[in-house]
Amino acid sequence: MALIMIAEDDEHLTRILKDFLRSRGHQVFSVADGVNASIRAQEWKPQLIIMDIMMPGAYGTSAFRSMEAAGVTRTTPVIFLTALPREKAAQIVPATATTRLLLKPLSLQDLAAVMAELLPESDPASGAGER
Repeated sequence: MALIMIAEDDEHLTRILKDFLRSRGHQVFSVADGVNASIRAQEWKPQLIIMDIMMPGAYGTSAFRSMEAAGVTRTTPVIFLTALPREKAAQIVPATATTRLLLKPLSLQDLAAVMAELLPESDPASGAGER
């Protein structure tokens, strides 16, 4: 399955996401701030990034721009998470073919649907990625 990076400063949400993603067969690593998100994404080259918008060190959108400049997000999808109102978040999240926005509180069902769209092999119902 996929190598996924979680960039989220809320430890409880990070734990929930890790458990959910690992239960679906993914390898997962996490960072708690925007600076480390940019550095680790360049080192580990995840196949999907799930990133909070408001984090210490650097906002998720700033980390995204650093990753973009380094070529990391050229083909790597990014799911932004936020507690901001949708209208405000939509103004600051880069609108690209490989970015999506999910609002907190997060629904794991919504996350699974977006992941299936961005990473078709992550959808257990598709049978893709099975041997």
